[in-house]
Amino acid sequence: MIRLDGRVAIVTGAGRGMGRAHALLLAARGARVIVNDYGGAQSTLTPGTISHAQAVVDEIRAAGGEAEADGEMVGTGESARLIVEHALDAFGRVDILINNAGGSLIGEPDAFTDEEIEGVLRTNFIGPYMLLRRVWPLMRGQGFGRIVNVMSSAVLGAGHLGPYAAGKAGLLGLTHDAAFDGRPHNILVNGIFPTGASRLTETSHEDLARWYRTHFQPEKVSALIAYLSSEQLDFCGEVFNVGGGRVARLAIFDNDGLFDPAITPESIAANIDLIRDLSKPTMIPTLWAQTERYFVHIPWTGGKAGLF
Repeated sequence: MIRLDGRVAIVTGAGRGMGRAHALLLAARGARVIVNDYGGAQSTLTPGTISHAQAVVDEIRAAGGEAEADGEMVGTGESARLIVEHALDAFGRVDILINNAGGSLIGEPDAFTDEEIEGVLRTNFIGPYMLLRRVWPLMRGQGFGRIVNVMSSAVLGAGHLGPYAAGKAGLLGLTHDAAFDGRPHNILVNGIFPTGASRLTETSHEDLARWYRTHFQPEKVSALIAYLSSEQLDFCGEVFNVGGGRVARLAIFDNDGLFDPAITPESIAANIDLIRDLSKPTMIPTLWAQTERYFVHIPWTGGKAGLF
């Protein structure tokens, strides 16, 4: 049985929805939890309240667990410092970071003010990055860390979710890159694209919102969160679709495409079907795997191919 006894977890956006379910399950498996939630609206700019986080803490304590409520808004270096200091003051360490907090706006790209766009990017990307960098030296020093970045299939495109999709896409890049730096220190960084009933899905038409409520309970996402937080985990830099009882790895692929040393706009036009054909895909898990795709046509003879 997967247990998290002795571990300390920070879960952001944990006052409601999926974050609440994550915090409850981590606590049930033995972790001490900082339940972070500023208690505001999806827009990320409205005043909040710690009451949502405190309600989850009360649930955890009633079940015999240990937790503290934190009402800081995710989005700045200062708020990250305060959240991590809260964890250290309360429990003395940080082993697990679940970057779950998010916020969105709905509309075409020109529908939002500068301040609204920046607010969504802060919550969905800047804040998670700031938290990651704050816990990093702690995890490195203790030789253990588990970080789960909660992203969204909005990264793949849906329309009307531009700032949200952009922020989560940034988190995808951070997940892949930080995994390289973390592995030597047993800091394992992974990510998820969750599908679950949430405040965002409640903005859909009633039939779709009901479908989410019926089949995509948040707890069905939390099971993967608990596994990715555990000592049993032995991989990093991977991203998973999860929801409704389904879990599947998500990856980036390309094809053999076109190679033409004398390439022109016209040669691209003439071969566009070949360029776009994904009937025989190859997975591209890293920057180096992408670079090696060129070696087939342009051999590298200069020794180790690496930036660092």
